[in-house]
Amino acid sequence: MIDTLYSWDVAFFFWVNRGWSCVPLNYIFHFFNELKFFMAPIFLLAGYLWFKDGLKGRFLIFALLLSVLIADQTAAHVLKPIFMRVRPCNVLTNVNLPYGGKVSYSFPSNHAANIAAVMLLLSLSFRRWTGVFVVWALMVGFARIYLGHHYPSDVLGGFVIGLGAGGIAWWVSRRLMEKWIKRRPEN
Repeated sequence: MIDTLYSWDVAFFFWVNRGWSCVPLNYIFHFFNELKFFMAPIFLLAGYLWFKDGLKGRFLIFALLLSVLIADQTAAHVLKPIFMRVRPCNVLTNVNLPYGGKVSYSFPSNHAANIAAVMLLLSLSFRRWTGVFVVWALMVGFARIYLGHHYPSDVLGGFVIGLGAGGIAWWVSRRLMEKWIKRRPEN
């Protein structure tokens, strides 16, 4: 059974990694892979939430930071050392690596965990934009496969961890906000 699942994982990996390989997609997936391209929008969103959305926005910023902390630390420092799965770019031959390989462990994908956590919280807060957030998260996940850094199961595992981390952060921030509101004196 494990061998069958691994063969499906490798087949899907190569279908995306080599099957879709072309210069325009190299640029598109590189864009979705790099946090540096999103720093300005991240700071604009944080500013909007802090100044325009008031208390609710500040608790969302807290939830976003908490969710990434939980997702990233769980994936990188708890699960990767347990599973010690070698990245496909380091174990398979003929992998398309338009921007080079990685040497750290593969399962689960930190990128997928972090983006799933963030996009879940943004979807819960801005429901009419949920479709955009889901597509964004999927693009990040596909980028990790396309660029040769992760198997599809790594990305799926990262998504599951991220959704869990986002759910926990949402619940914690809501409870804290309720307590904060109850303790504030009436104006």
